[in-house]
Amino acid sequence: MPGTDITQARDVQKKSAYHHGDLRNSIIDAVAQLIDQRKSLDFHLKDVAGLVGTSPPAIYRHFANKQDLLVETAVAGYEFQKVFRAYAIEQAAPLPLAHLLAIGYAYVHFAKECPGYYLLMKNLETDEILSSEQYQEQRNEGLALVRSLVNECIKTGVFVDVDADLAMASMQATAFGLAHLHLGNHVAYLAPSLLGDKDLVTKIYAINFGSLLSKKGHKQLLEFSHSPFQ
Repeated sequence: MPGTDITQARDVQKKSAYHHGDLRNSIIDAVAQLIDQRKSLDFHLKDVAGLVGTSPPAIYRHFANKQDLLVETAVAGYEFQKVFRAYAIEQAAPLPLAHLLAIGYAYVHFAKECPGYYLLMKNLETDEILSSEQYQEQRNEGLALVRSLVNECIKTGVFVDVDADLAMASMQATAFGLAHLHLGNHVAYLAPSLLGDKDLVTKIYAINFGSLLSKKGHKQLLEFSHSPFQ
């Protein structure tokens, strides 16, 4: 996303665009807040209305039903994730490995800053969300970008000779695991000595990416393995 800067990223973090009298977006943000609070989709439109300070009929003027609202919330979540991703890539060196790491950092940061959206998109997808063409296009766009970078890392010898699907699965498992460590506050139980370590995400990516890297890749990793969100 050309032109993305740190100010824009901070605006996304604060979700400030949802507090300017835009009822439709305020409703979407309320859904994300409820998902974050309840860690489920167990809420009613009256709960959303109460959080926004409006009435259920007002919600129906913008959304056909709860499932329609969930679809739009998931779509909005991908737009947030895309801004985090674009910002991270802009801060990274112009190399495929640097961009892959940037995307990984953005994934975890998005989960930390927008937990309700993240949980809906990664844990609580409904059939209606998965059948949304716009949602699928957003998801496929992100996957296509990562896959192209993985293939470039293999082609240029930054990765060892590894199957691209296996590399994709390995990186996704690391990012997903890190996101859920933060969402569930699990670090305090699993590794209390690391609690508060601002470089924890960087260190874990360095270890887990290391198994995919050639000597050339390890040399590159030392040059830019730092989160742009610190």
